Amino acid sequence: MSEEERARAVEEYSEAVGRLQHSAFRNLRTSIANVAIFFGVVSGWLILTGDAEPAALVPMSVSIVGGVLGVSTYAVRRQPFARYLLIGAVVLAVVGLAGTVIVSQVAQ
Repeated sequence: MSEEERARAVEEYSEAVGRLQHSAFRNLRTSIANVAIFFGVVSGWLILTGDAEPAALVPMSVSIVGGVLGVSTYAVRRQPFARYLLIGAVVLAVVGLAGTVIVSQVAQ
C-alpha cells in the first residue's frame, strides 16, 4: 500500500468515525429531550385530571417547564443555544421529579 493510499484510507476512516460520533451525540440529545418531554406531559396530565396533590403542583409545574424546554430543543438548531436549552430541560425535569417524589413521600 502506497503512502497516498494509506493517507486516503486514514482520512476516509476519520470522516466515517466523525459522522458516527455526530449521529450518536444527536441521538443522545434527542433521547434526553424526549425524557424531559415525557415527564412534562405526565405531570401536565396529572394536574389536568386532578390526580396531583396540592403540595405537588409546584414540582410538577417545574417538570412541565422542563418539558417545554425539551420541545424547544427541536425548534432551535443553533448548537450552543440548543445545548443550553437541553441542559435547562434536564435540570428542571430532574428537580421537578425529585420534588414530586419528596412531596409524595412526605404526604404519606
